[in-house]
Amino acid sequence: MIHNLDIQYFITFREVARCQNLTRAAEKLGYAQPTVSVQIQRLENHFGVKLFERSSKRLKLTASGVQMLAYADQIAQGYHQAKETFSTGSNVSLAIGTTETLAAFFLPPYFQAFRNRYPQANVVFFPTSDHEIIRKIKSNELDIGFVLDMPVTDPELSSISVRNEELIFICSKDHPLHGRSDMSIRELENSPFILTERGCCYRSALERSMNDKGISYQVVSEMGSLEGIKQCVLYGMGIAMIPKIAANDMLIKEQLSAFSVREDTLASFYTQIIIHKNKHISAPLRYLIDLIGGSSSLDTGS
Repeated sequence: MIHNLDIQYFITFREVARCQNLTRAAEKLGYAQPTVSVQIQRLENHFGVKLFERSSKRLKLTASGVQMLAYADQIAQGYHQAKETFSTGSNVSLAIGTTETLAAFFLPPYFQAFRNRYPQANVVFFPTSDHEIIRKIKSNELDIGFVLDMPVTDPELSSISVRNEELIFICSKDHPLHGRSDMSIRELENSPFILTERGCCYRSALERSMNDKGISYQVVSEMGSLEGIKQCVLYGMGIAMIPKIAANDMLIKEQLSAFSVREDTLASFYTQIIIHKNKHISAPLRYLIDLIGGSSSLDTGS
């Protein structure tokens, strides 16, 4: 009878259907693979249907499995809604992926407001690259991601563009380009650069633009730390291109100077919220999305 079935069986079934693999589903659920297999078998035995066909190395839903998935979605959604309705906030847990830039210079006030609303929430941050954030959102290792990139369009993801992020070139105060604006990027020929790490989206855009125009440049150093980059620029080792929000403090204190190139030289970059399109959006997660993204709707990326 149905009372012999645990709600978790339906949640497990949904994860297996999503992963199409028992091992990956077990890893995401925090179970041993045999436990996942047993839960699927109990569902099949209870309803007298076969839910999966094994195809190559993947599991494929049968016609009955497709029907069961619709019911499992309803059961899981109802369970989550009831859990949120009667939750005190003590069992709220969020895994958040973000870049160093946004974690340090944009998100803190919003996270403080979130903490005021959910003081007992367990929020874990994973600072990493935009590429890794997107990968981990897709694999459901993260609940939500905040990236600084060109517009993210992916059929598996939903996104909100929060704001345009201005990129600037920083230099020492005695640099010849100090204070220049709307200059041609060709004037950077043979300039020494302190670059962000490989894989950084705006570094890639800068290098692509310069290479396409045949502009030579020197790479003095590559760093994963924006603070390290700013210190190298401060001591005159070279110039760097970073988000303006990361340089504002030192520019205001007149420790560094800046210059800019023509607007059409580089692609536009945006702070964006990304989430898996099939992600259950809990009340705390919705609060965080609305807090940072305002009333914007999640773009399905299609």
